[in-house]
Amino acid sequence: MYERERHIDWETYSHHPDPHHHAGTGFSLSPEQGDQLYLLVRYGQARTVVEFATSLGFSTIFLAAALKDSGRGMVHTAEIVPEKVQQARENVARAGLDEYVTFHEGDARKELTSVPQGIDFALIDGWAPAVSLDVLKVIEPRLRSGALVYNENRDREFLDYVREQGSGYLNLPLLSGSAYKPQGELSLRV
Repeated sequence: MYERERHIDWETYSHHPDPHHHAGTGFSLSPEQGDQLYLLVRYGQARTVVEFATSLGFSTIFLAAALKDSGRGMVHTAEIVPEKVQQARENVARAGLDEYVTFHEGDARKELTSVPQGIDFALIDGWAPAVSLDVLKVIEPRLRSGALVYNENRDREFLDYVREQGSGYLNLPLLSGSAYKPQGELSLRV
């Protein structure tokens, strides 16, 4: 069984800017968002997928499962917290998907510079809004035309960048639930 994420009381939670402060806490997408990722990767016939940040690897599993089911591809996932990398490796291995995942341990702004050209899909779900935008800028030259970028946190700096006229992206908020609240932003690299 996968290690469960620690329950977070969002009413009393304070955002600590150091990701190492939350080494034992996994932050992940909802199962519905995981299903969205799976469908987007499968439908887009992605071969090269980038993820920031790995956390405990739950979203990584959805991404890698889509690649396995399509018969090809690699998820390049970056995480700065060593304890989370270890747990993610174990979770991905238990799911039988480790051959579809390359872990990049360390600062994603440095680690993802080695990802190959032709990125088809990127999940940007990092800890700090400024870092999310920095990661996009690192991988941006490697995004193929038609690549999808999913920003789960809807970081303001990130959204301002991709929505700016002439940015080279078409954008769509992903809505979910009965109130149709935005649950992420999907950007298409044109």
